[in-house]
Amino acid sequence: MMQSNQRSGGAPHPGLVAQKRPDALGRNITHWVKPGDVETPRERKVLQAKEQRNRIQHTTARDPKVEKQIQEMTDRHKQFEEEARKQRRTYGSGPQVPKPGMIMRVYAKGKVNVGGMLAKIKEIAEDGKTAICELTSGKTYPMPLDQLQFAKSYLDSSD
Repeated sequence: MMQSNQRSGGAPHPGLVAQKRPDALGRNITHWVKPGDVETPRERKVLQAKEQRNRIQHTTARDPKVEKQIQEMTDRHKQFEEEARKQRRTYGSGPQVPKPGMIMRVYAKGKVNVGGMLAKIKEIAEDGKTAICELTSGKTYPMPLDQLQFAKSYLDSSD
């Protein structure tokens, strides 16, 4: 009697497990390997390179001067948030006409990275349409009043 060469699924030998390995064209080819079998040297190299690419670099040391600036900006922002919370308790949540010393949220058109940033009003210009504002970065800019909104504190928004 003739033996048939067909397998009815499963491993060709008992104890082997299927492992998908890409060939040179990127197609997955099934290789039957013993459990716990190590990769070929090429596969090991590919896996190491992949791990290296995906590893996050935490070794970047900042310049102490930059570190100090970041700390100052963070402190100023926290101070502005605290003042905004107190201001909301005083004035409520309605829109207010800006006065010097008030904390406003900037929605500036044409300025990069200031959308939604907190700013402290230093003074209102003579024209009555512009306010001189100090941003959390410490820089002072003139802003049109229509680009400023009364700052509602995130911490007190449950009222």
